Formats: sequence, structure tokens, C-alpha cells
Amino acid sequence: MDRVLDFPSSADSAGELHPRLVELRSQDSLPRVLLADGQEAWLVTRHEDVRTVLNGRSFTRDVMGVRARRSGQEPGSARSVNMDGRPHTELRALVSRAFAVRRIEAMTPRIQSWTDDLLDAMEAEGPPADLVAHLAVPLPALAICELLGFPVEDRDTLSGWCDRITAIGDGAPDQKAWLELTSYIERQVPVKRAARGDGLAPDADILTRLVHAHDSDNALSLEELLSLTVVVLAGGLETTQTAISAGMLRLFRNPEQLDKLRADPDLVVPAVEELLRYQPVIDVNRVQIATEAVRLGGQQIREGDLVQVSINAANRDETVFPDSERCDITRGPNPHLAFGYGAHHCLGAALARLELHTAFSTLLRRFPNLRPAVPPESLSWRGGHVTLRLEELPVAW
Repeated sequence: MDRVLDFPSSADSAGELHPRLVELRSQDSLPRVLLADGQEAWLVTRHEDVRTVLNGRSFTRDVMGVRARRSGQEPGSARSVNMDGRPHTELRALVSRAFAVRRIEAMTPRIQSWTDDLLDAMEAEGPPADLVAHLAVPLPALAICELLGFPVEDRDTLSGWCDRITAIGDGAPDQKAWLELTSYIERQVPVKRAARGDGLAPDADILTRLVHAHDSDNALSLEELLSLTVVVLAGGLETTQTAISAGMLRLFRNPEQLDKLRADPDLVVPAVEELLRYQPVIDVNRVQIATEAVRLGGQQIREGDLVQVSINAANRDETVFPDSERCDITRGPNPHLAFGYGAHHCLGAALARLELHTAFSTLLRRFPNLRPAVPPESLSWRGGHVTLRLEELPVAW
């Protein structure tokens, strides 16, 4: 068995893909890595192998359920989005309508209006201004609060709780933050119940729909309602917040690509796909467990072994992406895995894309001379979380 390595974090390499991941991807067999919680896992870095794991035929994210069954115990009765098959499909169906492409497209004017208002405030403050605080953090928070049906004035508090529950390592996740967040959601339930009355409007927010499913259809328990709401909230916040700020920094670091986008704003669509491929956003993907013995990447994996995929490494696999170490906003096709793959493909992909298209297009239109106000190498990156985060991005124009 290969020696155990510490998991390489992009937070340790200024938001760049950790060079060790590139080295490990070229090995003949899978290495063993030590995760932040002290467990060991096989590290999967090649595009084809990562897709195999995410496809779910021999692996699952339901680690606790598999371990319970292997020890002869019955897993808890509550369903989780980490499960596969029918439980996952049933829970996903309860929120999927809110993230349908046509529903998200209808939000375009709202996303644009929020973006304009946020940039108005940034412009009024004058340079240098922190793009993280002025745009990257509040825009996704406004959008996901509206979709869920939470008061937008609570977005900072909600973001703070999500920041604490997505920490990894010793003492994580923060159970106090989890209890505070779920208690907040539980207090919203009777409010939604009273506002709903006897019917359910076609454009009802997500929490109202979940309350209706709990009350009228007996389709989910309160525990499931709370955990599903947390998943949607956290998924809609941190990843897009990082993608906006780190994506803009990536363009600053590649001025020839930024010039192309300024010259041809229609390139924003392939540019966003390339930034999602190239720029690490999620630092540590959810660990999986093998449900059967399987050979993967030249390595025999035993049933019950943990497997840690690196989507960031897979997105630089030169066998899939020619000239993979080059950021090219005209790249196509671009089968990146930033939103996952298979049954667990990110529900919020359409919303994230809309926010990213709007943010980059509006920024470059309104501030044609937008530039970093400090050397990029001086910027600070947060580690110890599922998602990378650029702590601040001072800009001038």
C-alpha cells in the first residue's frame, strides 16, 4: 500500500491547483491520503476515474449508512441527499422545480437588478473597494434567500452559520452552528404554513414547498425538511461566492484572456465554463465509500474503502483537456466536472451560471479599467473548509 500523504489543499498554494495533485495524477496507481478528520482514503485525480466514482455504481456518499449496514445495524429512518436511488430521487424532486432552467431564467432581471445595485454602492464608495464584500458574497446570498423564502436582511447571519458548518478538521462540523441554523429554519416553518393557507402557489418558495410536502403530502419528516433546507442554502452560498471572486482574480492573472473577454462580451458563456474548469472552488469534495470491490485507476479498491475524489485535478486532466494547464476562455468542448456528475449533479448549476454570467458581464461593462488594487500574491485564502475562499479582493478602476 502506498504511503499516506496529507491531502493537498489549494488554500496552501494561493488558490492555484496544488502542484502535488498534478504529480499524483501521473502515477500508475492511486495514492493514499490523510483527510482532515483523520481518516485515510484513496485519492482519485483522473477525469475518467472521478466520473466512475461519481457515477455511483460502485461508490456512494452515504458513508454512515454503508458502515451501519456493514456492522449489522439499521441506518436511521431519515433520508439524506447523500443517499442514492429512490431516497435521493424523492428528496431531489421536492426542490428540483425551483432550480429548473426556465424558472432560473425568469430570475434574470432580479439578478441583474441586484448586481447593478451592489455595484452602484461599490462605485459610490470609490476605489479601492473589496469585490468580495461588495459583490461576490451578497449576490449569491440575495438569490438563494429569495429562492428559499428567507428574509434577505438575514443573509449575513445565514452566511455566518454556513461558514461554520462547512469547516473540516478537528471539531468540525460546528454542531452549535448547525443547531442555531436549524432552529432558525424551524422558526420559519409556522410562518410559511400561515402564509400558505389552503393552497400552494406555482411560484412558491422552496421552504413553503417543503412545508407543504411535510404537512399535506407526508412526503418528508421535519428532520428531512431541515437538513434539505440547509443543503440548498449552503450549496447556494459559498461555492458561487468563491467562483465570482476567484474567477475574477483568475482573469486578472491572465490579462490576455481578460482582454479577449473585454473585446467580445459574448465570450462570457465559454469564459465561465473555463473558469469553472480551471479555478479551484471546492477544495475538498465529499468523501465516498466503495459498496463493492472494484478496480479503479490501476488500484484494487475493497468494499468499505473510502475514496476521495479531486474534481480540481480531474479538470486539468490533459487526456480530456488539451493544453490543460492553460486558461483559455474560448475552450470547447469543455466537459468539466465542477458541478459534479451523475445523479448528484449540482441542482443549482443553472443559478450559479446565471449569477456568474451577470457578475462578470456587468463588472467589465461598467468598469472597463477594472484591475486589482494590490498584488495578487498578497491576497489571503481561507483553508480548513469544504470550499476555498478568497478573503478579500481589493479592486480599482
